Amino acid sequence: MDMTGSPAVYKNRKRVFDVKKLLSLALAAALAVTCLSGCSGSGGTAPSTGAPQTSTPESGAPETPAANSDLVVDLSDISVGACVMSLRHEFMANLVVGYKEFMAQTNCNVIITDGGNMEPEKQVTNVENYIAQNVDGILCQCISVETMKDTLKHAMDAGIPVGIYPYDTSVGATTYFGYNEYDWGYSLGENAADWINSKLDGSAKILNVITTLEEAAVQRSQGWQDAIKALCDESKLEWVTVEATSSEDAMATTESALQANPDVDMVLVYNDEMGIGAYQAIVQSGLDTTNMYLGSCDGTDTVLDYVQEDTVYRCTVGNDRFVSEIGFYWVENMVKIALGMDYDDPFPITTIAITKDNVDDYRSREPEYVISQDLIDFVNNM
Repeated sequence: MDMTGSPAVYKNRKRVFDVKKLLSLALAAALAVTCLSGCSGSGGTAPSTGAPQTSTPESGAPETPAANSDLVVDLSDISVGACVMSLRHEFMANLVVGYKEFMAQTNCNVIITDGGNMEPEKQVTNVENYIAQNVDGILCQCISVETMKDTLKHAMDAGIPVGIYPYDTSVGATTYFGYNEYDWGYSLGENAADWINSKLDGSAKILNVITTLEEAAVQRSQGWQDAIKALCDESKLEWVTVEATSSEDAMATTESALQANPDVDMVLVYNDEMGIGAYQAIVQSGLDTTNMYLGSCDGTDTVLDYVQEDTVYRCTVGNDRFVSEIGFYWVENMVKIALGMDYDDPFPITTIAITKDNVDDYRSREPEYVISQDLIDFVNNM
């Protein structure tokens, strides 16, 4: 996206960054004269293995990043608030791995805060702290967009660009995390339909485990239902839908549903966290799982293990990149916005259905964390 038409406040923030950069360079020169000892760099551009310190979720106060003599580019004068839903979720924890790798390569101050046990009010407080700290950008994976809306608008009114997940344009955010929840669910439905037609003779009783409290869950469920109905004989399908909001809840709900419907052939779940609960319920049910199918969305390591081991967990729809890579490049995208550069809007995310057939290839990849050359050139020519 071209930032030419962006509000003047972003340009003002850019000028502040220029002044801060000059002051920091002067301070660095003074320290070099007086310092009794220091680190010698290798001059390479490979990612550092040492992660700088981050702020604690409770305070949200930034800490000074660890010294790094192997910086790819110096972004120590840029601060980005990164508010995740909950570090108890494997997906969010992996995003943070990417955030920290970006810090290690750039010394950018990424202030990571945690939504606790999926607590929207805690996220509101975290973002309010970012605004008070006058960060250069905010990334927020919103537990509840409605709860966060006013606070995020407050940030943008203060001239702070905001990137959010999910893709809810009612916020009017600067940019979005570009998942299409319906397409994600449709991918799962396509794979499930193939299983129905090839393993179940085209007939299936399907248990949906979702939550209507999250729009993303509703969209994913609609996606897989539409795919299955389009690719199978709808007259041979029976649907049972139950609600769950956590792994423990999904385990209990699935257990009850299977007791009432022992002829269920397929269980489809909104995300991997709840899918793990459903998996435990299926295993403990004692039902014949020879041709049973369990599928969900997220592509987390735990579920990939189950898929790789050829269990009843037949499929998870994951990102075509590692989640940590997404975290790395999403924070880079926000830095570009803060500097007034061109950036991706929405930040592009595509997904892939991962099964026993392709899981080995999927997991054999190595994550890549490479700072964009245009960002390096832009900063070095300031």
